[in-house]
Amino acid sequence: MNRIKGIFCALLCSAAVLAGGVMVSAESEFKVYDNADILSDSEEAALEKKLSDIADTYGHDVIVYTTDSIGSKEAWEYNEDLRYELDAGIDGSGIIYLVSMEYRDYDIYSFGNMYEEIMINSVRDDMAEELVPYLSDGDYYGAFDRYADKVKAEIIYVREYGPNEEPSYAIPIGIGCGLIIGIITVLVMKHGMKTTRAEAMANNYVRQGSFRLTNSRDIFLYSQITRTKRSSDSGSSGGGGGHSSGKF
Repeated sequence: MNRIKGIFCALLCSAAVLAGGVMVSAESEFKVYDNADILSDSEEAALEKKLSDIADTYGHDVIVYTTDSIGSKEAWEYNEDLRYELDAGIDGSGIIYLVSMEYRDYDIYSFGNMYEEIMINSVRDDMAEELVPYLSDGDYYGAFDRYADKVKAEIIYVREYGPNEEPSYAIPIGIGCGLIIGIITVLVMKHGMKTTRAEAMANNYVRQGSFRLTNSRDIFLYSQITRTKRSSDSGSSGGGGGHSSGKF
């Protein structure tokens, strides 16, 4: 009897470990959910295989979801709900391309490591903009196929060269503002000096006996500071996400 109990307990423990593993490394059951029926059977099968291969090879969930309507929700809200309804995200990382036919809405939602390092805002926005003409022309398979290729290409790029980073516009904007302010200042000063006449000698500008040099020192008007960016580590799971939404 004790032996049977021991075997039963061992089976329960094994089941618990397996269940825990599934929870840690969740993944959607399918990669293509064509509820709007805008793909042919052969297109859906080909796309399912392509997205599954990406997920199996690189460890990121890549999903396409179409629907007739998203009801009263915004596209991004509906897409966030899908993440949990589909149990999407391998180790919390994935991307979902949502297309709703009622009002021709789309949303691309990246989350976890996919959002933090791969399909960051600028990369995802560029991809979404590139795919809109496919959707507008009714080439839905073309849009989803291109989506798969772009996501795969970015994953490979990040593996080889490191995480994508958002472009910094602070430095060029600062330089541009400084130049504009400098030009305006010079023009104002120049305009105020139009009524004056330049003298050949500087002595003519100094009142007799009013200037006496008692001390001298060097003053540096400009300095150069060099800063080196420090790298930061980011986790491979969890975290928020980003959306690229619009209409086609």
